[in-house]
Amino acid sequence: MLKDSSEKLTGNAQFEGYGIDLIHEISRILGFNYTFKLVPDGRYGSLNRETKEWDGMMKELLDQGYDQLKVRINLRIAPVVWRSVAKTIADLTITYDREQAVDFTMPFMNLGISILYRKPIKQPPNLFSFLSPLSLDVWIYMATAYLGVSVLLFILAR
Repeated sequence: MLKDSSEKLTGNAQFEGYGIDLIHEISRILGFNYTFKLVPDGRYGSLNRETKEWDGMMKELLDQGYDQLKVRINLRIAPVVWRSVAKTIADLTITYDREQAVDFTMPFMNLGISILYRKPIKQPPNLFSFLSPLSLDVWIYMATAYLGVSVLLFILAR
């Protein structure tokens, strides 16, 4: 992610975030250098169904025309190419099309599953809507118990 700063930042200093910190620690441990550059079209990557070509970050990953370690970043996306193998540290959503084109590891952060559903249409309440919280069986059992206890108390009170 690009840093908010009052002064003009250049090179790796203009980026921040978990992915940036992660690649920094990996480079410190493994002893390699890297630079970040913005992806020219500024997109994560989608497949054009007609031409069967990718754009954005996915195109950068699939081109693999690299012979040295480079890192390219699209705001929050950092693909790393090292020893002729393309690697990425990114908050890139794993879609069916992307998974068919590149291999993904297990996500380092999972925020859960989102479910999309249609909002229910409000209906005006009916006369017996107060009975809705419990099922019909429960209401029958409660009425039977009430009547049974009432009859028992009537008999015992005589």
